Amino acid sequence: MATSLYPHTTYNPYMISSVTQYDSGTYTCSGYRGRDSQSSEINLPTTKLTVESQSPVFTGESVTLKCEVQGYLWWAYQWYKTKAQSQWTTVSQSVFYTVNRDTLTINGDAVVNGDQYQCRGARNNRPTTSQYSNTVTLTVHVKPTPELTSSLTGAALVGNPVTLHCKMDQPAGWSFYWSRHTQNPENETNTATNSYNISSVAPSDGGHYWCRAGRGNPVYYTNYSDAIWVNVTALSHSEAPFSILSLLSSLLAVSPYLLVSIVLGVKCYRAHGI
Repeated sequence: MATSLYPHTTYNPYMISSVTQYDSGTYTCSGYRGRDSQSSEINLPTTKLTVESQSPVFTGESVTLKCEVQGYLWWAYQWYKTKAQSQWTTVSQSVFYTVNRDTLTINGDAVVNGDQYQCRGARNNRPTTSQYSNTVTLTVHVKPTPELTSSLTGAALVGNPVTLHCKMDQPAGWSFYWSRHTQNPENETNTATNSYNISSVAPSDGGHYWCRAGRGNPVYYTNYSDAIWVNVTALSHSEAPFSILSLLSSLLAVSPYLLVSIVLGVKCYRAHGI
């Protein structure tokens, strides 16, 4: 037979003046009238807390948590936070936290590695509360810096293709942003893949290039990559193997022999026809 943890009362209901996480669980009540007694159990609904944001989470990136109560309807949601070896405190709407019913969005400035969060449901009808959820501990990683590489080594010849690659050792879900000459967000080119292609390079395509990646809404950006220099050059006349100048020079050199051959051919044709 279970041992009662609370004193007997002569009234209904039994009130807990200040609920803490340690009050979660199954409660049993018994009613007595003379020698007869009746008892029943109240099972508090379970609660699940999950991270909605993409993983992993990086420094300065917002995080969204979702609270789900199993069973029953019309829940309001209560949010709690603690740091290592600290007391649990209530989280409410502020410049750092956005509460939207069953979701809590933590502003990037308030996302701290090691902070812990819980939630539970509350409502007017019985059961009036759910159990406290599991604890979610935030793990925050350093903001990544992509590596920018080029498909060419050395100078790019005018008219040839050039491809730049923005390399990131991270899962999918990122878009890529490209800057030329200066790191100016207003003039960035956006691509869905980590490649930037110039099909036929021109002298105006030369200069410094940077890339960075972004995800989410609002967009969270990585650091910019190191700059890479694209040098565009054209072949000089001396380097061009079939330039017009060299072609004309060759024709002038062989033209006397061509003329003699043509004249001899005509004479032979006429002699054969006589």
